[in-house]
Amino acid sequence: MQKNYAKNPALFDRCIYLIDEIFPGCKSFAMNGMKYKATWSENSTPFIVEDKNDVIAHAGVWPITLMLNGKVHKTAAIHGVCVKPEYRGKGLFRQLMKETMQFSDNHFESTILFTNKPYLYKDFPAYKAMLPEYDFLIKNTIVPSTGTDLRKLNLDDASDLNLLLQLLSNHMPVSNELSVVNASALFILNTLNKEIHYSEKLNAVIIYSILNNTLYLKDILCLKICKINHIIDLIPGHYDNVVLQFSPDRFLNENEYTPVMAAPECCVMVSDRFSFNGKYFRYPEIYAC
Repeated sequence: MQKNYAKNPALFDRCIYLIDEIFPGCKSFAMNGMKYKATWSENSTPFIVEDKNDVIAHAGVWPITLMLNGKVHKTAAIHGVCVKPEYRGKGLFRQLMKETMQFSDNHFESTILFTNKPYLYKDFPAYKAMLPEYDFLIKNTIVPSTGTDLRKLNLDDASDLNLLLQLLSNHMPVSNELSVVNASALFILNTLNKEIHYSEKLNAVIIYSILNNTLYLKDILCLKICKINHIIDLIPGHYDNVVLQFSPDRFLNENEYTPVMAAPECCVMVSDRFSFNGKYFRYPEIYAC
């Protein structure tokens, strides 16, 4: 049954208690986000089943605005799908999936979900099989930075938090083929345990990691598209390779990168109304839920 956190604030506490039981750490994750204006209960629409005022099953719908195939596209991420262990096998999972899918069909252009257990959704033919994803290895020789104005943002500093929120609200799509253009709360929630770097020179936030001599660029928030070499020039460290983990169409020509199969933490499943027209699908993991 569809519910509304705004009309019943105590409901979130009951829902997150169940979600945290099934996905340990979610309560802490959600509570920490509130400090930085990333409020789960203000973004997600809950669907629940109750037994004697106890939430025994939950599924949420989280709106995400994409740039898809060169157009703004409104999708809904179904998330937090769980059933209390002692109530499993009674059809509650199927019931809530049907309700959330119908809600999404009525209010959004498509539905998307992230899972490491795609077999759970085999009985829902509206969903396509999980989409293969790619990383993009830059072909050119890379020279790591020797000087930079990059600094780590401190979200406990009000000015840094405001700077990040402004860029999240106004940044250019990192890709015309597929990128997320409006999901500030998801970005903040998913980067709470990551380093967020900012360049005043480019007025850009850059999320990256360096692993096994490879620089992985995960997301870039900027008001105008920067040249990729200008971004790489800012990032110090030891690496011989650079990999983009988002669609590269706004930064690179096709002859400037090699697509390689990616291994994201969760696979992406999409409804039959979701159509990606590019060659190589890549959903930016910073915005998974």
